[in-house]
Amino acid sequence: MAKYKCPTLGDCDKANAGEIFERAPGEELKCPGCSTLLEVQTAPSARPGGKVKVLITAGVAVLILVAAGGYFYKKSGTVAPEPNVASIAIPVSASVVPDPAANTGIAPSDGQTKELRIQGDAQLASGNAAEAELASSKAAANEMLKVAIAKMAQGKLDEAEKDLNEARARAPKQPLVYYNMAILRLKQGRTDDALKEFEASFMAGFSYFDQMDQDSDLDGLRKAPRFIELVAKYRTQAK
Repeated sequence: MAKYKCPTLGDCDKANAGEIFERAPGEELKCPGCSTLLEVQTAPSARPGGKVKVLITAGVAVLILVAAGGYFYKKSGTVAPEPNVASIAIPVSASVVPDPAANTGIAPSDGQTKELRIQGDAQLASGNAAEAELASSKAAANEMLKVAIAKMAQGKLDEAEKDLNEARARAPKQPLVYYNMAILRLKQGRTDDALKEFEASFMAGFSYFDQMDQDSDLDGLRKAPRFIELVAKYRTQAK
């Protein structure tokens, strides 16, 4: 039999007393005290704390289901849907910083190399094979310079030296070949040899003094008297 209570607390003695009425299907469902329609009651909610027990039971059930779901994903190999990454703030690692070595040396511009190739093609078209070969060698030397600078930035000094020597063989009057060889010597700890290469570069017509001022590879050399004197002499001539 179902159990019922009168809902009219304050207006009905039966309701105020919390009296429970048992009714079989088909029996009258009105309160005998005030004739208000009775409300059906359940055993768990009829006792104090019943709702709390229901909530706790439901919570435990949810936890069991979540744990079971995780176990299912792990055992079955099914990948759970990924979260919406647009709503997640991803912190930038403080360890990710620009590599200062990446700015080492001075490379010829792409425009200079392109101009040398155009000159070579023009000389070849006019039948001047010697001048065409010279322009082509200078363009190749420029490309080797870029490769050597990249290898220096990676710390591959022996490989960079081979490329610089090859570039010097192809274009012995290219001032940037000597300049970058000087940078290599500094990285090798050969300061005296570096100063000789700097002077050879300046004598060959080096004109990149503004870029040289920004080259961090020279920071340990800038206050050296020999270097200061050397730069002062040839910077004046370059103007």
